[in-house]
Amino acid sequence: MKYKFASDCHNHSACSPDGHDAIAAMCARAAELGLYAYTLTDHCECQKYEERYRERVENAWVQMGAVRPPEGLRFYRGIELGQPNQDTASARAALAGRAYDFVIGSVHNIRDYEDFFFLEYKDAPAGYIDSLLETYWQELLELIAWGDFDSLGHLTYPLRYIEGEHGIPVDLKRHREAIDGVLSALIQAGKALEVNTSGLRQKIGRTLPDLPLLKRYRELGGRLVTLGSDAHSTADLGKGIEEGMDVVREAGFTEFAVYEKRQPRMLPLE
Repeated sequence: MKYKFASDCHNHSACSPDGHDAIAAMCARAAELGLYAYTLTDHCECQKYEERYRERVENAWVQMGAVRPPEGLRFYRGIELGQPNQDTASARAALAGRAYDFVIGSVHNIRDYEDFFFLEYKDAPAGYIDSLLETYWQELLELIAWGDFDSLGHLTYPLRYIEGEHGIPVDLKRHREAIDGVLSALIQAGKALEVNTSGLRQKIGRTLPDLPLLKRYRELGGRLVTLGSDAHSTADLGKGIEEGMDVVREAGFTEFAVYEKRQPRMLPLE
């Protein structure tokens, strides 16, 4: 790693439904890569907590507590809460009694719709995609207003599929006011913005969010940034982190955050 403090703070183990490798294996890979810090953030889709995630969340917590990270690796226990705004009671239950270091807040699907991954876009009626995005920005505002998280996950998540997988261009200028509203609310709430590097290894080919949006976040006063590969296996762990740090520097930042006990530890981009 060319960056002394390179850290990966968004990852999923086999405790997530779509994860592949054990927590110990993920930690070993993080150490092998020379990461400064590594945070595991297994999934909890809040509106499915009782039926699918209660046991997984508990298993992940117990296994994270039992793991002995390799010497030199700073290992932090986290969770990714999906749609906590849609089921705040389940979100609270997932966090209760567990002293996480880091909580990512994400929206993978808007109310009454499947995950953006599963939606059909090719033959959608005029205005359909813009309508989805308008609702998405609104749900991000709800998530921020709810507030019990540390960093907002993959701001431009829907574009991973709309643009990346389906090749349908989206003019974000039409959503400038809504995005500014989300970023401003995030800043006012004292929350971080995640730079998710998964897009660099996917068809969309850029970080989520990308450089222009990171610059805008900084223009509006944003200073808290986290980085995560969104790896679901040891093979993808750490991928794009260095490039993501390059993007963060280009946006004008000199440091980024790693969370310990729900508090940001600022690290230099060096």
